[in-house]
Amino acid sequence: MKPDLNQYQAFIFDLDGTLIDSEKYHADGFEQAVEALTGYRITEAERREFFEAHTNTFAPVLAERHGLELNVDEVLDHKRAHVQEHFKTEVFPQAIHFIRKWRNRKRLSLASNSPKQFVKNVLIEGGMIDLFETVCTADDVTHRKPDSEMYTLTLEWLGLQPHEVIVFEDSPSGVKAAQVAGCPVIMIDNRSGRSVEGVDKFTWRELS
Repeated sequence: MKPDLNQYQAFIFDLDGTLIDSEKYHADGFEQAVEALTGYRITEAERREFFEAHTNTFAPVLAERHGLELNVDEVLDHKRAHVQEHFKTEVFPQAIHFIRKWRNRKRLSLASNSPKQFVKNVLIEGGMIDLFETVCTADDVTHRKPDSEMYTLTLEWLGLQPHEVIVFEDSPSGVKAAQVAGCPVIMIDNRSGRSVEGVDKFTWRELS
């Protein structure tokens, strides 16, 4: 059964994997960075692990696991250069349809683990720059998701309580961040196969 979205004052959206098909670019960049710096090619299973983490957290895990010399800042620099060279903004059409349907009825916000400049470029290229009242990025917080800081800060900016918003996320780490902040959350099915027990999961088409 679809949730009653009318009861909420605001919607908060994740970006990567939720509104845009971008995770493959980040994973490619991470894979290329690790191989360039160490010669090690990550496995398909480790690529999936990366989707649930971030370079800052997964690079040290990978280094310890395989005895690699990995400097997080160097990995980030290589990864960002690769993403910048190859990235193309691919918006999920049904996500934009959903947002435009609710735009004049709800307050809309974005909470993304990506850096501010990347988010700004994506919003411009994807025709979404004017859709969100607030935009919280990795540059605005000390701790990224799965820490709850990003959602707590967004709630503060909106002047709302957790029960007054609903969050749309595609990853377990994002879901955890929203839940720790006390926010109701819907998981978006982007065909990644990920799910969280007890959390409703829908495609954008189903929600629209």
